[in-house]
Order: sequence, then structure tokens, then C-alpha cells
Amino acid sequence: MLSTEIENLSPEMIRLFSKGLNDNLKNLYGLLENLLNWSMIQRNVIDHYPKNLNLYEAINKIIEMTNQSIKEKSISLVSNVDSETLVYADFNMLCSIVQNLIVNAIKFTPNEGHVIVSSTAKNGFVEVSVEDTGIGIESGQSSKLFNFNTIYSTNGTAGEKGTGLGLPLCKEFVEKNGGKIRIESELGKGSKFIFTLPKAK
Repeated sequence: MLSTEIENLSPEMIRLFSKGLNDNLKNLYGLLENLLNWSMIQRNVIDHYPKNLNLYEAINKIIEMTNQSIKEKSISLVSNVDSETLVYADFNMLCSIVQNLIVNAIKFTPNEGHVIVSSTAKNGFVEVSVEDTGIGIESGQSSKLFNFNTIYSTNGTAGEKGTGLGLPLCKEFVEKNGGKIRIESELGKGSKFIFTLPKAK
């Protein structure tokens, strides 16, 4: 419609179609990126180059990328990670983990909700949490979230579509970097995804 009928469309219709196109392209890009990572994991050819990284800077980079989604839903996204927090991990994998968890939190948090990213040091590891005030998850479903064999996906609070691949990829990437991931959630009361990474060496 935009390419063939734009002269006959009102500014409001152009804005509406453009937004729909943008949303669909973002979903498609996310699907392709996750499928590529999944296929590389299955073939055991994914690169893994761990090094000392500033967690605060990596998280802020992801927050900047999700600014549009935050604005559209009027969500408060706050990072409580200390600027001196260092971890030992692969940079691309760390960004993928954080991005998937933050995007997921935004997806399942209603308008004017809150998402908080925090970290604490524990026994040679840094524990990172992404907590939201979203719709939460039924206890029986949480075990399916990290399993490639039981892909589980539901629409977000604004109808956002997902692939079901993001959380299984998070688990693979966290474990490949020597950490663990878990979820604490209650239906109607939000979710808290927690993962660990080794402290910087």
C-alpha cells in the first residue's frame, strides 16, 4: 500500500501502515537472529570469546535499543547495576541474553509498568536479575520456557508476537559462559529472571 498508493493515503494512514511495517520487521529480524543463533548452537559452531566486560555498559547499550518500545507502552525501565560491575563472558552472548530478557519483560508488562535490572556479587559470580510488573507465568508453564523441545510462546500485553526461541537461547548462552538461569514468577504479579556469570578475572 505504501509503495503503490501513498499519494492517496492520509498522513494518519501512512503513520499507521508504517508502524505496522516497522513492528513486523522488528519481529522478523528477532526471529531470524534467534534462528541463526539456534542453528549455530545445534551445529556446535558458535564462536565463544569470553573476556572481562563492563556489565553496566552492556546493559545500558541494550536499554538504548529498546527506547521505542518503552515509550510506546510508557514503561519505566531502570538499571540499578553499579557502573564498576565486571563479568567474564562473551560480549555478543551477554548482549543477546540481556536483550532477550529485557524485550521479554517489556512485552509482558502492561502500559505504565516497571522493569528493573539489578546485579549483586555472590561467591565468585555476578547475579543479574530482570524483574517486571507484568502478567506473570503459571507455575506449570515455567519449566517449558528454557527448553528448545517445548517451544512456548504467547502474545504480549499489546499483542506483541514472539518466537519462543529467546529464553532457550538465553539458557544456552548463560551455561556456555559458566552460569545458570532461573525464573521466579507468580501469575498476575510479574516475573523475575535471574542469571549468573563469573566475575571478571
